Amino acid sequence: MTQLQAGEKRKFSDVGLTSPLTVTVRHGLAGLDISAFGLSAERKMAGDDYIAFYNNPRTPQGEITAQLGTDEANFSVDLSKLPPTIERVMFTATHDTAPVASAPQLLVTLGSVSFDARPALKSEKAAMLLELYKHSGEWRVGAVGQGFNGGLGDLIVYFGGEVEAPGQAPAVPAPPPQPAAPAVSLKKQTQVRLDKEIAEKAPQLLSLVKQAEVSLKKRGLDEHTARVALVLDISASMSTLYRQGVVQRVAEKTLALASRFDDDGRMDVFLFGLQAHDAGDIGIEGIAGAVEQLVKRYPLEGGTMYARAMQEVRKHYFGAAKPRKTALMEKTPVYVIFITDGETFDKKESEAQLKEASLEPVFWKFVGVGREKFAFLQKLDDLSGRFIDNADFVQIENIDTLPDGQLYEMLLQEYDSYLTNAKRQGLLG
Repeated sequence: MTQLQAGEKRKFSDVGLTSPLTVTVRHGLAGLDISAFGLSAERKMAGDDYIAFYNNPRTPQGEITAQLGTDEANFSVDLSKLPPTIERVMFTATHDTAPVASAPQLLVTLGSVSFDARPALKSEKAAMLLELYKHSGEWRVGAVGQGFNGGLGDLIVYFGGEVEAPGQAPAVPAPPPQPAAPAVSLKKQTQVRLDKEIAEKAPQLLSLVKQAEVSLKKRGLDEHTARVALVLDISASMSTLYRQGVVQRVAEKTLALASRFDDDGRMDVFLFGLQAHDAGDIGIEGIAGAVEQLVKRYPLEGGTMYARAMQEVRKHYFGAAKPRKTALMEKTPVYVIFITDGETFDKKESEAQLKEASLEPVFWKFVGVGREKFAFLQKLDDLSGRFIDNADFVQIENIDTLPDGQLYEMLLQEYDSYLTNAKRQGLLG
């Protein structure tokens, strides 16, 4: 049985899941409503017909059917029948009066995968438990474990729906018009929401977020959006850094930056040694102990292969890791933080990957940790034959003793100039 932690995501192929499948939620709380929402890629509702719940146990074509009991709920899901506009199925729990977490259990199971959502929740009356979602053409499962204190209404609004008032208030005279409040960007609204989540679930990130904001504002990037990838070396020579918690702290510092870049406050994680692994993503709710969980799933390996990790990143975001004849344009760039403590075995292949990736909207920040000379990383920084300069290298002997503000300055150097050049060369639209 694969037991997911909050924030953990896995490919169906990695955990033996196929469609059709059955999702079971065991809870044991009277009055707890379990539902399945069909959502767009942006987590927006596809309409009332695509909510499987007590009042509508079957979606239009039987893609999702619900059997709801007093102690558990069972959903039959055929992902192949879903309309192309639906790329997510979110399983939720709501209660009119009691916190969801007051249930004796909140265990979600599907095939050989399970997720206990109870530890991730507190006083919320509505919660997102687990979701099935499509990414790069492949279905995945994600343990969510996030809640809303306002109950079902807040959940519906989060999914882009509208909540009807229970009754109309008596008519009252309209107040005199007031001067319009300054517009608040959607980006800032998102950050306010993420800051609240950070304060509740990962308060150790608060000071890091403030330091990241200072560096971003200096470069005019405080409204910038990017997808963030953290690439971690899991070669055996990194064992001391993992054992001492240094890599965990690196992950926290990177996630703080990701919360300013990405609208969902998450970062994708890739691991490499002799092999490379697309390890899913990490969010605010799952950052505590995240690195320990990763190395349990992916033990340290006896070698270092940069190119294989770079291939995994390119396949994840752009569908392939092959030579391109023309520039690939996208609206949102990918910002990669690539952490290693030593040189690679596959230098020629790594050079080729960086050259090929220069035709894609991805910036590589290579970070050498320790006192190694890192001559090859410096060579990648200055590599000729690229469509655009798409990389920078910095060396940090001891991340723990480096002030956080200085760290973010180092991580962001050259990124703003890359964005300017990428727009000019047609990589960003």
